[in-house]
Amino acid sequence: MRLSKGSVSLKEAYGQAMAVTAPLGSVVSTSTAAILYAGYSVVFTTLLALLGSALWIFTLTRYTSKLASAGGYYTYGYSAWRSKKISFFEALIEALAYTFLNAVNAITVYLIISITLGIFGVSLTPLEEGAIIFLAILYPTVISFTHIKFVLGKVVSISATAEALLLIAMFAFSLTKGFHFNYMTPGNVPVHDLATAFVLSMVSISGAGAATYLGEEAKHPTKTITLGMWLSLLIGGTAMFLGTYALVALWNGSLSSLSCSPQPLIYEMYSFGLLPLLIALIMSINSLFASNIGTTLGAARIIFNLSREKSAPSAFSKVNSSKEPVIATIFIGSVTGIVTALSVVFLGINIAFADISAISGILWLSGRIIDGFGVPILYYRIGQLGIFSAVLPLMATGLNVWGVSESISVPDMASIVILTSIVAVLLGWYLIKGRKGNPGSLVVDDNNQVITIDEYIKKLKEKSITT
Repeated sequence: MRLSKGSVSLKEAYGQAMAVTAPLGSVVSTSTAAILYAGYSVVFTTLLALLGSALWIFTLTRYTSKLASAGGYYTYGYSAWRSKKISFFEALIEALAYTFLNAVNAITVYLIISITLGIFGVSLTPLEEGAIIFLAILYPTVISFTHIKFVLGKVVSISATAEALLLIAMFAFSLTKGFHFNYMTPGNVPVHDLATAFVLSMVSISGAGAATYLGEEAKHPTKTITLGMWLSLLIGGTAMFLGTYALVALWNGSLSSLSCSPQPLIYEMYSFGLLPLLIALIMSINSLFASNIGTTLGAARIIFNLSREKSAPSAFSKVNSSKEPVIATIFIGSVTGIVTALSVVFLGINIAFADISAISGILWLSGRIIDGFGVPILYYRIGQLGIFSAVLPLMATGLNVWGVSESISVPDMASIVILTSIVAVLLGWYLIKGRKGNPGSLVVDDNNQVITIDEYIKKLKEKSITT
């Protein structure tokens, strides 16, 4: 029932944060989905998301500089609100948001392969389509069984940095065509569509917060996690913004046709030759795989920690020889497969891609609203409330509230079924198991020892009085 104590350094924390940020994968996934809503104004919404993410990471570091846990966000929610209901539902909303993002990325892997082959007149059979999506789910799940230091330090952090450098190079090349300031404006796009595009981009850039789940495994957790997130935001978030600008600036067709292109980056790279196309294709797939590794690691730790807190079946707390939560990881991979299969079969690839992307974003930001409002409450509890720990978190939360409220529209039948199913699962789980446990009650101290949050908060109060 213990993860690998003190085995994660800044490199791995940065790798986990960059995995879910996935700058190149985000450009071919969430940025492409955002283009459906905002057109060339996706540059404006990505810039807004970058600024909002900086506010959010600051908000999140108000927690990470004080608390560490394998539960991540939902533990922070409990530290502020002291409500089992709030922390439990936040935990499952977060796990579902990551699971839906896994599904989006798996579909995107299929889309970019299909579109690339289509350029050369090759089409895929339904069996081949299914095999690609299946492998896009299987690989991140299986590799998540290996030791976290290997998967994040050797597999993810290096490739994630390389993809950021590729996006920065694309931006530099786009400047040869001049700089287009009008891309930085909202244009004539309706507020509702701007908000939806903002939510999609915000989810990707703010993925740096996925490092929070390494609290139990990180050396000097309250420092390592915080630094890893800021480093990822600086490199990955900036690269995603610059890459999104390059995506629009390098588009050879009309700007109106950009919204109709299923994968504009692939077509742009092909216009420069076969080698740039292959480089972009391979690195994009690798980025999407890395993103799903990060989200699988995070979601599995949520379920693992809930199990230790008696709010999920005890089997989910089982770990393998590498100290990875094996049953919880299998569970997340299985749910991802079910969500992906059902959405593709009943909605079709393109509608599933757009709908699941939007739902994932709304679920993720809903949890962040709970955390944002909780920062001033936590700091009041420990006697350290100040202007920055109150005003900036509320600003970040206000931006998230705007994004969620404006992007919500009258749902179609598919969205109604998905949302109803989510609510049914959450309520059923809570009534059967969740209400009997203490979700959010376990944290780790500076020595990575698991203790209750009441013990830890008492220490923080004593330290505050002393200083």
